[in-house]
Amino acid sequence: MSQCCDPKAPKVSTLNIGGSLVGLIGLEQAFLDVKSLDLVNDEASEKLLEIEARRNYIVEGAKRDYKIALLEAYKKYLVKFS
Repeated sequence: MSQCCDPKAPKVSTLNIGGSLVGLIGLEQAFLDVKSLDLVNDEASEKLLEIEARRNYIVEGAKRDYKIALLEAYKKYLVKFS
């Protein structure tokens, strides 16, 4: 029997962006990268957006919503793993 999904495929995380669920690749790695840089608030949201934009298509007009959602998810991630 073959597997339905490639185990080496990147993990897709869903995030609520401006009221819509969006799938993002590499989110956890982005969190780890930003955490290692000791960035907070605006700096963290800018860096998260920069990292995620390398791996995912982000519409220009939605960048503000992405930054808000990414920072919120990042803060939850920090609480969960601290």
